Amino acid sequence: MDMETNATPVQTAAQPPKKTRRVGTVAFALVLVVAGILLIVYQLVPGFDLMSIVKFSPALLVVLGIELLAYSAKPDVKVKYDWLAMLGTAFILCVVGTAAVLPTFWNQYGPDRELAASRMEEEKISQFYTAMAADPAVKARIDNAYAGVCFNHATSENSYTLESGDRCQLNLTFSGEYADATAFAADCMSVMRTAEQAGLGFTRYEFSTSNEMDNANTYGLTCDAAFPTGLTTEQLAQRVWTSYHYDGSSFSSESERDDYIREQMRGEIIDEYQNSHDFENPSEEYVEEEINRRMTENDSIATPESAQM
Repeated sequence: MDMETNATPVQTAAQPPKKTRRVGTVAFALVLVVAGILLIVYQLVPGFDLMSIVKFSPALLVVLGIELLAYSAKPDVKVKYDWLAMLGTAFILCVVGTAAVLPTFWNQYGPDRELAASRMEEEKISQFYTAMAADPAVKARIDNAYAGVCFNHATSENSYTLESGDRCQLNLTFSGEYADATAFAADCMSVMRTAEQAGLGFTRYEFSTSNEMDNANTYGLTCDAAFPTGLTTEQLAQRVWTSYHYDGSSFSSESERDDYIREQMRGEIIDEYQNSHDFENPSEEYVEEEINRRMTENDSIATPESAQM
């Protein structure tokens, strides 16, 4: 008689469900605690450098990485990213970063900085005119002068002083006509030496002559304060730019101005000749001779420097 064997199925133990861990929650909690403490200290402690602490914000990436490694190493843990916590972390960092940067931005571009620069500009010009009393001849030729101050350094205080890298420029216009660039450079040199001896702290100079006079040369010079050191007046004059004026027009060279004058004379000579010779055209030789004669007669206009010779 065959005996039937009943096979009993083997039951396997049910695996417990995995625990869910959200990466970013711990970092968000740390940010809330640390940010709160920093903002309280920032409000209560004068001069607290919050920016130096904000620079270590990338350490949050390390915290997130440690969270991810710790949870991933456990087989019974299911890892998810807490995106809401991460967005909250980013927002808190933006708030703290703004609080750290705002004072620097305010001191750099705020009205206090502009008022301090304006006040210093007025003081510099007042001190400059006082110092120029030592050279009354040059002072009498000054038509206009103003200073331009720009603070390029960052400061967390409301007191502004000139420091290395800041700009303090003197812009000055001389009146009257100069014989040549060397005479103009001599006055510029005198101004720069006087300002240096008075310790006015100008870092750059911009000189020019008034261009209100027609048919006169105007001069200009722009240089850093240290540039004239060791130079003679003649050497400094080589840095001077000259603008030649005639009949309301400005020219970059004397030859360019004279060519303009010659062309004007050419048209006038041809018109005069035609009117007196029944519209007959003059010869080129006649026109050139007449131009040269008139240029010689009006030498003081064609070459203003000759009037001083």
